[in-house]
Amino acid sequence: MNPIAIKSLPAVQKALSPAFKRLLSANAPQCCGGLVVNNYAAYISTFKAAGYEALDILNSPESLLKQLRGFVGFMYSQYECNAAYPVTQQVIRTFNAFIKDEIDTPKLSEFKVNEGIGKCIAEFKSLQVSPERLVYLDGWKLTSKEGKVFNFAIGEFHETFGDDLTADIYRHAYEYGITQKCTTLNDHIHALTVLLNSFTEHCSSEDILRAQLKTNKLSAFLERVMLHSFSRYLAKGNKSATFFKTWARLIKTFKICFIDSGLIDEPFRPILTPLFKEDSQPLAKIASGGKLTSSEEQLWLASIPLHIKDEAAIQIIEDRLRESEEHVRGSYHAVFERIKERHERNLELAKTGRVKPIRGVGGRVKKNEYVPVGYDNLDNTIATFYTYGIGGVGKSYNLFLGGTHTNSDHLSSSALVDELNLPTTTTLGALCTLLVLEHPRLTPSALKNWELFDKNGQMTGYKQVGGSYVIVVDKNRKGAAKAQQDIILNKYSQSIVKTLIAHTELARQYLKANPSTYEYHENAWRYMLIRADLKKSSWSDNFCVNIGSAPMSSAYRQWVYNYSSSMNEGDKLLLSKSVGLRSARKLRAIRTYIKSHSLREVAEVLGHETVNVDLLNKYLPSALMAFFNARWIRQFQNAFFYIAMQESDYLFEAVDIKPENLDEFLQNHGIHDIPKLFGKFKNNATLSLVDKEEPRERFDEVTLTITKNVMRVLIAIKSIVDSSKEIQDGQNFRDIVSTWYEAATLILTEDARESTINAERSQLIAIASNNPLDTQLIAGALTC
Repeated sequence: MNPIAIKSLPAVQKALSPAFKRLLSANAPQCCGGLVVNNYAAYISTFKAAGYEALDILNSPESLLKQLRGFVGFMYSQYECNAAYPVTQQVIRTFNAFIKDEIDTPKLSEFKVNEGIGKCIAEFKSLQVSPERLVYLDGWKLTSKEGKVFNFAIGEFHETFGDDLTADIYRHAYEYGITQKCTTLNDHIHALTVLLNSFTEHCSSEDILRAQLKTNKLSAFLERVMLHSFSRYLAKGNKSATFFKTWARLIKTFKICFIDSGLIDEPFRPILTPLFKEDSQPLAKIASGGKLTSSEEQLWLASIPLHIKDEAAIQIIEDRLRESEEHVRGSYHAVFERIKERHERNLELAKTGRVKPIRGVGGRVKKNEYVPVGYDNLDNTIATFYTYGIGGVGKSYNLFLGGTHTNSDHLSSSALVDELNLPTTTTLGALCTLLVLEHPRLTPSALKNWELFDKNGQMTGYKQVGGSYVIVVDKNRKGAAKAQQDIILNKYSQSIVKTLIAHTELARQYLKANPSTYEYHENAWRYMLIRADLKKSSWSDNFCVNIGSAPMSSAYRQWVYNYSSSMNEGDKLLLSKSVGLRSARKLRAIRTYIKSHSLREVAEVLGHETVNVDLLNKYLPSALMAFFNARWIRQFQNAFFYIAMQESDYLFEAVDIKPENLDEFLQNHGIHDIPKLFGKFKNNATLSLVDKEEPRERFDEVTLTITKNVMRVLIAIKSIVDSSKEIQDGQNFRDIVSTWYEAATLILTEDARESTINAERSQLIAIASNNPLDTQLIAGALTC
């Protein structure tokens, strides 16, 4: 049974009265209200009628204790100890919050069923519990290709449509699940669950739903479901386009699960998956994903003077990026060296130190057998730990290794972890950040799932190929052939990997001898990223999340902040707040782009096979374009204010330019005659209504932001002027028409030239040409 599964079962929600639900939720620890209510409701539903008000237990401490003991038995009989413990603990805390009498509950355990819990299990089984209800609470589960189990919360569907249809749906969904990766299945199954449960709003029985799933009605039925879901989606303030993209993916999953598999016949007409047509958008745009964090914006883009040229601004950004990279490298390199040195030191001390004996019966040790430990006897502490290993001695292992608090040189638990050189999330984070800076192709998810050993115990995640050493990771791509990623190491990154292997060796040995009881962690020793403390070790499966959300007080960030370099204190603080695996990739990507001006090179650095702009924008974020857009706007505003107020005494109060920088600003960013700009791009005199051509100054390119509607206007202007010239009707056009005619001619004729092919521009022109404006309406606005 999955503790999360029960929250979606309708009968569970009805087990408790609304008043009792509110009482539990109000007194539950923060953020645990739903967990407490759902699990206690599941327990009550096994032996009580719906709408239980709890009056019997609220007025009788004896009845309350009996019921709570039954709840303990329910949880520990249905779940593993590590899953039952936190839920049971929160429920008991909730009751303690509003019950005046002291509740004498059994001692709970996260690791085993003790005698007290065993008695509670017996008490629960003595209740008149419905076996069918327990099966119902167990819910439905799907298994991914890797064996990871997901809750398939179709309780609402089952309540309305019964066992037979639910069994058919479940069987086909299960067969689909075992063909999908866990990350894919997690997304798809949630959407499919919502869709199936929504059928209850349109059909009231199994017969009615089966009729709607017939080949002649299925498409129309799903259209009604789509429109109903869309209206509810909009009511929540969501974007229309997102809904229809999700709907298309959902219908694809639905077809694979139930139509392609033969459960439901193919409908007469295709199921509607409409493309949502956005409003007119600019031709030049950049994806919104992958924004810089506020700390990164302040660190890399803030306080760049307006008066300097854009080339100089870009150089300032590059210098800041370089300084940030060098600072992060330096700070984590110091950690890397310390880990390597301590490992070598500990190997030596383990040979020379004395091993502290474990006390026998009575707890006494003979005087000649006494072995001191602590800071002053670090060799003995190290030798003792290397002998007994992780989790070696009972509950007070930290006192056994580090000495008691009465010792002036005692080692605290955190100091022991440090001196024993145990791998932690922070030390793993420092080494992995260095690896990412060396090899930006490494993604956070690939590092998290990096398997050092295969299931046969062969080291496959780090090996020698020819004259080089490589690491082998799986990147979450579609298809096994594309998933494997081989990264050739240089001498520096090779030394990092070797240190990482040595750093996790003791933790790996512990996991091999003591396999984890957590689901999917049985072979945790095979993974590279393993963390440990004095009691246990585990695979760091939440490594990416833990590093990304590490607080400012964590060593991972403090190492960066406290590292001595030329960077000022404010910038070090910003850098320490933003440092991370994704930030490291982002930094390398932006630096590569600034140096090369090539998306192809950025794609190669990040390990992408093709130039996928949507992917690259996660590392070439919109904030970079937004920075220059805002900069250009401010420059134009200041130049405009200068023209309007150049004779005013208040000029420098109105602009963001200092007097000493004004001449440079005007030279770089002053406003010039716009019509003359187009003159510099004219290819021959016939492109203009102006007879006199000014001296030509060549540009390599010009960038214009144009929407579909603007393109329609330009096409109309060119058509009207060309027609007037052809029939020589003597039309007298406004002066500004000459400028826009030149712009239209430039844009529309340049598109036909092979050397300037631009797919987006060509597409925009085609769309605008197919939706022309009425030239009769436009012509009047162009003439005097």
